[in-house]
Amino acid sequence: MNGLTQTVTVDRRGRLLAFGTLIAAVLMLFVFSTSASARAAESGPTIVLVHGAFASPAGWDGVAAALHKDGYQTATPALGLSSVSDDVAIVRSTLDSIPGDKILVGHSYGGFVITNAASGRSDVSGLVYTAAYVPESGETINSLSVGYAPGAFLAHLVLAPALPLVIVEPQFYAEDFAQDLNPKLGAEITAQQRPTSLGLFVTPSGPAAWHALPSWYAVSGHDRAIDPALQRFMAQRAGSTTVEFAAASHVGGLTHYAARFVKLIEQAIDATAT
Repeated sequence: MNGLTQTVTVDRRGRLLAFGTLIAAVLMLFVFSTSASARAAESGPTIVLVHGAFASPAGWDGVAAALHKDGYQTATPALGLSSVSDDVAIVRSTLDSIPGDKILVGHSYGGFVITNAASGRSDVSGLVYTAAYVPESGETINSLSVGYAPGAFLAHLVLAPALPLVIVEPQFYAEDFAQDLNPKLGAEITAQQRPTSLGLFVTPSGPAAWHALPSWYAVSGHDRAIDPALQRFMAQRAGSTTVEFAAASHVGGLTHYAARFVKLIEQAIDATAT
């Protein structure tokens, strides 16, 4: 019996030692993961997410949440959508308020804004676009679009209560911008719409920051607002590192493909780390 008792005692000790080793390994992994996230938050750039026309900062919620989970800080300025110069000033003011390096991310018209807002700044280390306009100096959104399929939303513009701004008729909004979303999500996107000035489409761009900064671009392959062929042209001209979300709508990079788009942003962070 003494031999059996000793064997059982040894087995129990062995199991306890193995369990203790497992717990220690899990704790070390947790501490490492937490420390890595803390280092990213402390030393990594702040990601400034800039929304497009007929939209709001809420469109970035999923992308921002994923970046926060990975330990990064974000900012989502609210554009006025009444003039390009005002919107560029809003983004520049946001940049001024944040210490350290920044990565600028733009969707749709937001790409036009960040291309201008980053010009001449040493605190912006990279530009990331998704289904966005990337103008050359002097170009307008309208002139960029010549020779490409026009946005479906242009046929559905109506005057907003706050004249002279316009909105996309709500019954067409999801179809024009988010045809790959289910009705519930489409309704949520529609509810986020903000009135926009048509003047944004005819205002020439200032100096284009992509000449001096590295850029990344996610093309939305089924975009009904900005012709995917135009997106590919702008990305190629800017020398952007490019991925394509083959079945994505105009907001696909922020919704169905959000996880892959976050990876693209983090690729930009890693590539520009100093």
